[in-house]
Amino acid sequence: MSDEKMTVYVNGNEVRLHRGMKVKHALIACDQSLYDAAEAGDLAVRDAGGFTVGLEGSLRDGAKLFTGKPDE
Repeated sequence: MSDEKMTVYVNGNEVRLHRGMKVKHALIACDQSLYDAAEAGDLAVRDAGGFTVGLEGSLRDGAKLFTGKPDE
């Protein structure tokens, strides 16, 4: 595996990104509509621990992201 790329998972879907990419890039690579909804505040992004992460959040190889309704 190349050191220049990493694999992350968005809702169980594998996404290959260049290192240094952010949460927003993973959403866009998976499905543009996920990013659009998250940017509009209609969708929350959480990590494997259930913590909300921002669109500018950093990623590491193997990161798992999940989308869902924002907390009310």
